[in-house]
Amino acid sequence: METEASRKRLIAIGLLAVLAVCFVARHYWLTPKITTLTFATGQRGGLYHELGQAIASGVQQAHPHLRIQLEETTGSLDNASRLQNQTVQIALLQNDTQANATVRSLTAIHPELLHFLCHREAGIHSIRDLSGKKIALGPKGSGSEKFTREFLRFAGLGNSELTLLNLSLEEATAQLIAGKVDALLFLTGLGNDACQRALQSGHVRLTPLAPLTPSTSFPQGNFSNPNSRARSLAEGFRVHYPHASPHIIPMLAYPGQPGQPAQPIGTVGVKAVLACHRDLPEDIAEILTRTLYEYRAELSQTQSAFSSLDEQSSTTHLQFPLHPGAENYFQRKHPGFFAQHVEIMGFALTLVLILWSILVWAKRWFIHSRKNRIDTYYEAIDDIINRLNDGTHLEEINQLETELLEIRQRASDELVNEKLDANESFIIYQNMLNGCQQLLAQKKQEKQSEQ
Repeated sequence: METEASRKRLIAIGLLAVLAVCFVARHYWLTPKITTLTFATGQRGGLYHELGQAIASGVQQAHPHLRIQLEETTGSLDNASRLQNQTVQIALLQNDTQANATVRSLTAIHPELLHFLCHREAGIHSIRDLSGKKIALGPKGSGSEKFTREFLRFAGLGNSELTLLNLSLEEATAQLIAGKVDALLFLTGLGNDACQRALQSGHVRLTPLAPLTPSTSFPQGNFSNPNSRARSLAEGFRVHYPHASPHIIPMLAYPGQPGQPAQPIGTVGVKAVLACHRDLPEDIAEILTRTLYEYRAELSQTQSAFSSLDEQSSTTHLQFPLHPGAENYFQRKHPGFFAQHVEIMGFALTLVLILWSILVWAKRWFIHSRKNRIDTYYEAIDDIINRLNDGTHLEEINQLETELLEIRQRASDELVNEKLDANESFIIYQNMLNGCQQLLAQKKQEKQSEQ
């Protein structure tokens, strides 16, 4: 009894050990390992920081094994530097940011448009009216500042003619509303909250970059059409700044009393890109890219910039090469070998079926033709037997023997040349031939006896 009880206890302990091992294996092998990513965004309150918060929240909600820590930075140039130094793994960058070969793109997020906001009392109607004015730019070293300075240089406005101030967007809009600066040139996404507040103050208005009529600074283009104006600006600017692109600020993009702009405004801009270091694991890069597109509807409800996500345009004209993990996501919709060659394969299959049908038909015809051949020998032997039964002379019997020998020879030749098959039909033919030969021999003997 004690031995039986001990055996049961050992079995129970063994089962518990197996369950424990299974639990540990499930925990360590089946549960994804927690991965922490550092995400360089921008200044708190700025669009990059808000976009980063939305991306981090969406990714962590969809994939609990990923932890994303946000880092506030001064902007794109700072983010690029941190990516290159690998102090962060992902970052938001302007597509025109200078960076080395270690930076990779995951996807473009949205276009950043150059907003030209002016105080209503400043007397500014286009960028050519900025001479002698106080102009607020983005923070020192930011991508917005770099882009704006390049555009001012393209427009023929030197630093000596302008008073340029490096301010955050919040500070710049506050000073613009108060009249402490005359204008603000800032690269940001459409619908920016700070721009919205400034325009709703009633003291600020959106101003076209180019004049409504040609000038010495902007001598070409159809300036009555905002699309033509944007293209003309971008085409000229791209000669010196390749990553610039034409854009339109739509009519009443900023609602209020009154809503602005009253008419569409042509401007220039550059894409904002979710970037990473090239050493980011492929599976993580694919998860980040896939989550953005799968949760695009939810993300765009928190930030309208995400509504610009588009798989076809978000991977074109990117300065930094796509990360292989992002490529894995985008290429999932690319047709595989069979899908790409379905028409050719369908044609080939049809052709094979036709050829197969022809071969089957040819085989049947060949078999039938052989049957017809053997039938002619049946008929020839049957004819000899009928003629022999009708009563013949010895000379005729000899003639019939000669004909039967010719039949045998022809059949043998056709068998050797594979025009006849050595099948049951041929065996029947041989039996008929032998029977006819015996009958001829018998008749011949009878005629010789009669003589």
